[in-house]
Amino acid sequence: MIIRKEETKIRGFDKCHGGSGTLLCTEMLADYQKNNSGIKFYHDNILQPGDSIGEHLHQNDEELYIILDGSGVMKIDGTDEPVKSGDICITRIGHSHSLLNTGTKPMHFLVIGVVL
Repeated sequence: MIIRKEETKIRGFDKCHGGSGTLLCTEMLADYQKNNSGIKFYHDNILQPGDSIGEHLHQNDEELYIILDGSGVMKIDGTDEPVKSGDICITRIGHSHSLLNTGTKPMHFLVIGVVL
């Protein structure tokens, strides 16, 4: 399977997971009903300064965030951790996380959701 970015659309998610602002998301892959093991989704995201993704729990999947550009704070199980370009954040099953762009420019990051 080949998914071409130029054939996808950018979607805006207002107050994603109860956060603030609008998450701009290019859904490269979106198989949200997937229950068997494998990649569930792949997103190419932009989060504006001061905007956030609200804290949420992962019960049936794991997520991998790859910070490409910008800086912010990833809350992992209630603990704030600074993140910046080049960092990778993994949220395992049974854990929670959120993301806040604390920088002065848009934060660009990829998110890969996986069912184990």
